[in-house]
Amino acid sequence: MVWDWKKIKNKIKDHLRRSFLLTVRDEETFEETASYKISLKNIYILLSGVVVAVGILLFLLIITTPLKRFIPGYGDVRSQSEFVKLQKQLVALEEEVNARNLYIESFQRILSGNPETSQDVIKNIKIAQEQADPVPKIKEDSLLRIEYEAASKSKTNPKSSQRNPISIQTSSDFSINQNLDFFMPVRGTLAEGFKPEKNHYGIDLLAAKNTPVNAALSGSVIQSDWTLENGYTIAIQHEQNFLSFYKHNSVLLKKVGSYVKTGEVIAIIGNTGELSDGPHIHFELWQNGKPVNPLNFIRMN
Repeated sequence: MVWDWKKIKNKIKDHLRRSFLLTVRDEETFEETASYKISLKNIYILLSGVVVAVGILLFLLIITTPLKRFIPGYGDVRSQSEFVKLQKQLVALEEEVNARNLYIESFQRILSGNPETSQDVIKNIKIAQEQADPVPKIKEDSLLRIEYEAASKSKTNPKSSQRNPISIQTSSDFSINQNLDFFMPVRGTLAEGFKPEKNHYGIDLLAAKNTPVNAALSGSVIQSDWTLENGYTIAIQHEQNFLSFYKHNSVLLKKVGSYVKTGEVIAIIGNTGELSDGPHIHFELWQNGKPVNPLNFIRMN
């Protein structure tokens, strides 16, 4: 069967052009009140216009109102920036809550008579490193470690070990990279040096009031709180297992978890804590869990 498309096309045109008379009559008197002449072409044009107008209105409604957020896969740059802003605010609130919890814990230790010292911080760091160490311990390695520690203890003087339970790192124990460039925390006068035999595991530097305290080396802040003996104290973990402590400050400018660069201001010199008798900074430097003389790494001039 062959379709005559020309005839079909003409029939469709004639059908669309065909006019109809729409009459409106009164229900009771059947009197004609109105009449309208319509065609299928006019109806098609009217319906098409209504569809286009509704589509334009919906489009404008979506792009100018928050309804666009409910469209799956719609990416709004403004909403993304708001999300990033809220995420930053959430991180800041978490840091503030952690710092406040640490501050409360410090007061709880003070009230209970157990202030945290440098040795306690180093002990906690070792515990955290052991718990986070994914490498399984080998029995032979543990036995070798025990044997080495026993041999080291046998060489030390018993009387000396009883008077000073903290082992002091000597110059032969240093494993320092020459690339490390330490910075003097405070440009001041050396009031007291490194005297481990008197349980003085750092140096005291005198300086004027409100003098800024600088980080000796880049690292992450692992302690920033107040203790009964040392006042406002801040501690920084550096590379090559170095730890630095800055005690008796009047103000702490960094929170736990903050990363600081060499020479960056971290506190203000003060006279806080029971062990302080004047404005100064007590600076300690530890490596591998042992106190070292800071003057071996930092020049005074």
